[in-house]
Amino acid sequence: MMNTLTKENKQILDEKTDVKESKTQVRVYSPNVDVYESETSLFFRVEMPGVDETSVEISIEKDQLHLEGKFHIPGIDRGQVRLAEYKEGNYSRKFTIGKAVDTEKAVAKMKNGILELTLPKIEPKKTKIEIQNS
Repeated sequence: MMNTLTKENKQILDEKTDVKESKTQVRVYSPNVDVYESETSLFFRVEMPGVDETSVEISIEKDQLHLEGKFHIPGIDRGQVRLAEYKEGNYSRKFTIGKAVDTEKAVAKMKNGILELTLPKIEPKKTKIEIQNS
């Protein structure tokens, strides 16, 4: 037997799902991330289901890596909404990178809602300073 909505539950659901009356507030989700480090690079695998590769932004400022992705639900008119659990929003994560990385050689790929980011490390310059006789 199928469950039916009571008038009270339907009214509560209608109030929660009525976009016209509710304030449009963007949710921010924290995606799951795996981080790997080898001798030559840092590798990030980031889950962003529903995010198109054109909606992903990756930025590095000083030692801060910022990953963002925008999730948008396509407008499909299939009738009156009875239950809406998917919510539009943004994925956002920040990481402090202790290593210097070569941003010019960074590689980012997006497939099936998984972002893979490889950041090659920069070897620190070794400089020998000679002591001068006075």
